Amino acid sequence: MQNPRYQIGDTIVLKRGTFGNFGPSGAGRIVSRMPEADGATQYRVQFEGENFERRVVQPDIDVEASTSKARNIGFAAESRSSSWINLTMITLRKR
Repeated sequence: MQNPRYQIGDTIVLKRGTFGNFGPSGAGRIVSRMPEADGATQYRVQFEGENFERRVVQPDIDVEASTSKARNIGFAAESRSSSWINLTMITLRKR
């Protein structure tokens, strides 16, 4: 289990070669945090020049090139949220 390092709105840059030749160039903005998969935190990210979102796992993010507004990782960061709705826990299903 990994502690989430980034919050919604943070700017990230992927490690080189993450998506091979089809990888985005430039920075992306975290749109939402997704449930963990195989012990890694996942994010939905919108990259510059793309009109869709990508699923990115935390180990694929270049820590030195990315910016994070989070100081305290974990529950303390989530408790500072002004909304009582936890957007990361909302799931949608097809009908």
